[in-house]
Amino acid sequence: MVVPRALREPRPARAPRARRAFVAATALAGALAVAGCGPKGGDSGSADTHPTVPVGLARLEERSVREVVKATGQWRTSDSVTVSAPFKAYVEALGPRTGDWVARGDAIGTLVTYESRAALRGAEILVRQARSTAERDEASRALRLAERDLIRVPLVASTNGTVLRRAVEPGSEVPEGGELLTIVPVGSVVFEAHVPRPEAARVSSGQKADIGMEGGGTVAATVQRKLPQTNGADQTALFWLGPSVRAPFGAIGRFGNATIVTGAVHRAVLVPDSALVQDDLTGDLRIARVLPDSVAVWTTVRLGPGQEG
Repeated sequence: MVVPRALREPRPARAPRARRAFVAATALAGALAVAGCGPKGGDSGSADTHPTVPVGLARLEERSVREVVKATGQWRTSDSVTVSAPFKAYVEALGPRTGDWVARGDAIGTLVTYESRAALRGAEILVRQARSTAERDEASRALRLAERDLIRVPLVASTNGTVLRRAVEPGSEVPEGGELLTIVPVGSVVFEAHVPRPEAARVSSGQKADIGMEGGGTVAATVQRKLPQTNGADQTALFWLGPSVRAPFGAIGRFGNATIVTGAVHRAVLVPDSALVQDDLTGDLRIARVLPDSVAVWTTVRLGPGQEG
């Protein structure tokens, strides 16, 4: 099937730029209807003066479209609480392990002060080294005093959350301020989405989203906030999406794909992206509309959000 030279008028244009499978287009001039095709009859000599170009024709479709923005990203923590040793100490007990749930006020372990532990160890050494009866009696009294004066300090969880990291084990010595556990509070696991800069203006707090998990599964989420831009050269804007119920177990560090709903369902005309031609001078996007008399007319269009399919 061929179409007259009018398909390429009024000005030449380069090949369409690659876009997504379908884009919603709103015609700025005239209705986007496609009629029949083929050259006029009786013009047998036109091929000698007007070269023809073979093209494919298709009817435009009107569909229900929901505006969405797609972005890749990774699960991470927006906040964490570190349980630290308040003084130089010996870790006598530490219960929770990575991934365990703890509640505010739960007993999670016991510390022994370094000084009282050192006194006990010294008394134990005296008992082992005693030779005479007097030495053994003296060492026994010292051991009883050291055991009586041993200072144990309970560790208590300060928040509800999940243990992200366990830094020490029972029997370890930790310095003052040394890390024992790191807890991620409830609601502090977020999906950090990298939204393309041209589409970032369409994303705002409170919008609903679905996050496809790496390896399968979908998590319902809501846009929490946009992070400050630190580098003007970045091609993406960062957004935090919070799970609507609770983050899946083991989500931290996993990758996924977010689909953010940015608009209501509406009707729109769809064209394949291969039908779009961009004007080199003005940057306008156009499609070739074929009239009933087989004349092709360039029609300028404005693009909406892309659609799959």
